Amino acid sequence: MSGEPGIPPESSSNRGPRRARFAALGWGLFMLLLTSWPRLPEVPYLSNVPNVDRFVHFGLYAVEGFLLYLGIAWPGRRRFSLARVAALAGLMAVWAVADEVHQAWIPGRSTEAGDVAADVLGATAGAAAASALVGRRRTGTLAETGRETIRPRAGG
Repeated sequence: MSGEPGIPPESSSNRGPRRARFAALGWGLFMLLLTSWPRLPEVPYLSNVPNVDRFVHFGLYAVEGFLLYLGIAWPGRRRFSLARVAALAGLMAVWAVADEVHQAWIPGRSTEAGDVAADVLGATAGAAAASALVGRRRTGTLAETGRETIRPRAGG
């Protein structure tokens, strides 16, 4: 809450997307750090699993897709939207390709189309999960069931 006159206090409806934006930025920087690391250390047991790298890519991009979806101020009603998921998947596809191209200049790293595919699938899954979550959070009721949800009281 702002103590200065003329500046309205931050509404609780703006805090969620704002937090998601900061979290998405932090997670994106974490991903950039990971992909800029020349030779990632071997992880006992996991390094022996075939294509474990693809699962890691999927998970990293799923988190980013989820956070970005929640952080974007989408126009219109808050509901599940395949078009919004597809738009975010397209954006993340560009990011994934740029990330793989960036890795071409990092010693010990390589560019792989399979990584891009895992990245895009992960981002799509994360965005779809966030869209489904937003779609279930209609004012006071669950969209599919019509049951009342429990909302915390204002100010407490």
